[in-house]
Amino acid sequence: MNPLADKVYKYSIDQGLLKEGMGVIAGVSGGADSVCLLRILKEIEPVLKLKLYAVHIEHGIRGAESRADMDFVKELCKGLNVPLNVYEEDVPVRAAELKMTVEEAGRHIRYEAFNKEAKLQNADAIAVAHHMGDQAETVLFNMIRGSGLKGISAMAPRRGNIIRPLLNVSREEIEAYLNDIGQGYRTDSTNKDTGYSRNGIRNLIVPELESIVSGAVKHIAAAADEVREADDYIRQEAGRVRDKAVSVTAPEENVPGVYDIDIGSISKEPPVIGRYVVRSVITDIYLSHKDLEALHVNEVLKLTEGQSGRSVTLPRGITARRDGDHILIGRTEDVSSHEGKLCVKLDTEGKTVIPGGVFTACIEPYDKEQIIPDGLYTKWFDYDKIVDGVFVRNRRSGDHLVIDDKGHDKKLKNYLIDEKVPALKRDELILLADGSHIMWIPGMRISSHYKITHDTKRVLKIEFKGENNGQ
Repeated sequence: MNPLADKVYKYSIDQGLLKEGMGVIAGVSGGADSVCLLRILKEIEPVLKLKLYAVHIEHGIRGAESRADMDFVKELCKGLNVPLNVYEEDVPVRAAELKMTVEEAGRHIRYEAFNKEAKLQNADAIAVAHHMGDQAETVLFNMIRGSGLKGISAMAPRRGNIIRPLLNVSREEIEAYLNDIGQGYRTDSTNKDTGYSRNGIRNLIVPELESIVSGAVKHIAAAADEVREADDYIRQEAGRVRDKAVSVTAPEENVPGVYDIDIGSISKEPPVIGRYVVRSVITDIYLSHKDLEALHVNEVLKLTEGQSGRSVTLPRGITARRDGDHILIGRTEDVSSHEGKLCVKLDTEGKTVIPGGVFTACIEPYDKEQIIPDGLYTKWFDYDKIVDGVFVRNRRSGDHLVIDDKGHDKKLKNYLIDEKVPALKRDELILLADGSHIMWIPGMRISSHYKITHDTKRVLKIEFKGENNGQ
């Protein structure tokens, strides 16, 4: 095995990228990087008994030149006895349809084809030819556009079914390997066009950095690995907070919903956690990091200190607005439709006035001699089981409650359907909620989770007087 192939083999085993018997799709453009990837995978193939396939995308951008690339890849795969599937696409047309730049659309189409082929061949992984230089370019690009830690950490060796076996290999090593084995490759003439952002970084900025500090690319890539470790840890912590702080209501299928962030839940965390939560929400809405910059995240977070009703406009028709103790983020028209939705924190030692009624609450030590009331509008709760505080609000996606003493959990939507509550009235219901856990539907029932038991020490007593409950 060639020394570089051995290096890639050991890296792939160490990172868990390749395992014995795997089916692997290799993306092959015909350029030096992807040709190197294919030739090295071919060397590794008998060692790990891989099932190797190749995919080439003819983008329809460079006319005869790109057709020649396709013919080159066909001959290469034929000579290596690697099954090849070619996908022909008109990227400029698709870019217009997808409202993307040609560069972005090309990437979208490539991964679309890769995943289609992986499904067709029942493959375990898709190998792409990103190398150490690409890693450094990605870090620099994301830094100058205002990215957070995720962008600075750049590319991981594995992302889902995408693997990057060459990520610890330099461009110089790739060219030396191809020269050693006498393997030719194609050169994309557009790689010299610095009008493309990455080409500008590759051809102008990186060479200057290397002239200042020898090994700059290697150092940037190493730093990205350390940043990624920190990013992974913070992301896990932010995910824990997001589970409690964020709910989403989808207005219709295949349309980004309105995300509701509880300000109290993120304000008590370190600022970096709040940034990660907000960034993850905006990424969900955009379905990518496209147009997402640090300044957008910070503008949203400023709403935690502003007055209710204040809003900020984000790219692509997205709005974030403070609504009481919450921030709503979504399409401008969907956020506007949430105007007037009920969401206030319950005063657990006093009165909470809402449109159409008033809640009166107090917290007292539990006296086992007292009789627990069974009225529809007066309820007692085990106060120490409350996690995120009590909010008076309307329903949201993800709401649930415990329906019996055995702890069986049920979605609020399904409970209301079973109780034959008309669909038009479900969004108008007044609820008491602890996060996404519905404590009480006044006039109906409480969640069994909050019932008083022999272990109860403090009781939250609540009475609701409304216009329609005869009190």
